[in-house]
Amino acid sequence: MKRKAADVIQILEQWAPPGLQESWDNSGLCIGNSQTPVTGAVVCLDCTEEVIEEAVSEGVNMVISHHPLIFKGLKHLRDATPVERTVALAVRHHMVLYCMHTNADKVMDGVSGAMAEALGLKNKSILAPEECGRQQEAGGTGISGTAACGLGIVGDLPEEMDTGAFFSLLKSAFGLKHFKASDMYHRRISRVALCGGSGSSLIPFALESGAQIFVSADFSYHAYFETVPQLMLADIGHYESEAGILEVICNELKKKIPTFDVRKTHINTNPIRIY
Repeated sequence: MKRKAADVIQILEQWAPPGLQESWDNSGLCIGNSQTPVTGAVVCLDCTEEVIEEAVSEGVNMVISHHPLIFKGLKHLRDATPVERTVALAVRHHMVLYCMHTNADKVMDGVSGAMAEALGLKNKSILAPEECGRQQEAGGTGISGTAACGLGIVGDLPEEMDTGAFFSLLKSAFGLKHFKASDMYHRRISRVALCGGSGSSLIPFALESGAQIFVSADFSYHAYFETVPQLMLADIGHYESEAGILEVICNELKKKIPTFDVRKTHINTNPIRIY
């Protein structure tokens, strides 16, 4: 029996309700009809032409992305930009596109939670907690219960580590050859703050968390000066810090619909290269 897109979306929204997303965000159903029967789903960080082509070639008609494909709005479809071409391709192939961005950032086992899992952190808590316990809104897009939510995670390593050893752990956990970091003015690491994606706005929370290091991405040059000597910064890359969410989304769907064909994309959509 084929599932409808709505069945898949319901499971995702129970896990990471759209009502958690930031006001500027554009999470949710992006292209297609929720009543469309879906043959399976490809999960990606960024929905690109190549991802749509991959889904089509594998007989899958749903794509679930972390970053919204349509973010700033489109005034026309002229095949002039990558976004325009991707939207046009998805429409031509009757694809269903769904994204979960800042709502997946804010649940405990979301983007930053995947980072914490990769590092084996314990005693985890939300780095910048928000009030999330409020009544379910009409249409099932609100937040129910009192589960912890907010941006970032802070937690403790199983054992205190030499900073050099921790840097090696970062490389192995996130598949890094290189990353940017502060000078090693903390020689030992026991407590770690994390934020998938651009984490600069959470530096004040990381400073208050008791962590020796804040692992995130997209830090400015001056941020490294402003956090000395209390907090080291490690910029592991935007894509690299968020890629773990793909496995989380796949597992969430497999738990609830074991027979549903869901898989991570084989395409690396990271637009950044290090030469």
